[in-house]
Amino acid sequence: MLSREVRLAAQLFVPLVAGGLLFLTGCPGETPQAKKPATTAAAHGADHDHDHDHDHGHRHDHAEKGPHDGALAAVGEEDAHLEFVLDADSGTLKAYVLDGDADEAVAIKQASLQLAVTLRKGDDESGLSEDAVIMMLSAVSPADDGTASEFEGQSDALKGAEKFAAVVTNVTVAGKSFKNVAFKYPEGNEEEHHHH
Repeated sequence: MLSREVRLAAQLFVPLVAGGLLFLTGCPGETPQAKKPATTAAAHGADHDHDHDHDHGHRHDHAEKGPHDGALAAVGEEDAHLEFVLDADSGTLKAYVLDGDADEAVAIKQASLQLAVTLRKGDDESGLSEDAVIMMLSAVSPADDGTASEFEGQSDALKGAEKFAAVVTNVTVAGKSFKNVAFKYPEGNEEEHHHH
């Protein structure tokens, strides 16, 4: 049984380390979502043409925040979004699965989302020390077919947290599997899309 636990721990911490390196180095182009234009007028709310006819990574006509005022993390080439909302008092993290425009809920057939969370302690970007936490967000009120669009989990490590970096190890939306979706809270990962 110990070897299974060791293997599981190794599987959980490899994405955590990879995600931490992405955030520490600011490595552009390592994830599919980095293939975005430098800036677009729509990304900054200046133009809302809703031009969905050419879907090749240039859609940024959605809000910077999700419908629940949470951090948006684009999945793939904006195939979908995950919106994260933290209740820092209780350490409860909610995730909502949204469509490519971050408007409508999308149900996925997944019992839970696994997150590798890195909390920075100390001065803002100095990273004086870091705590690593593996969190499971379980489906909230799944439908009879096992699908859900809302997930929730709690960790005492998130109590009082204002910011953290995280990696969703795997999420499957519309039959496509996406691994190691990295984001920062409360920023999300939309900034990477707008400025690369």
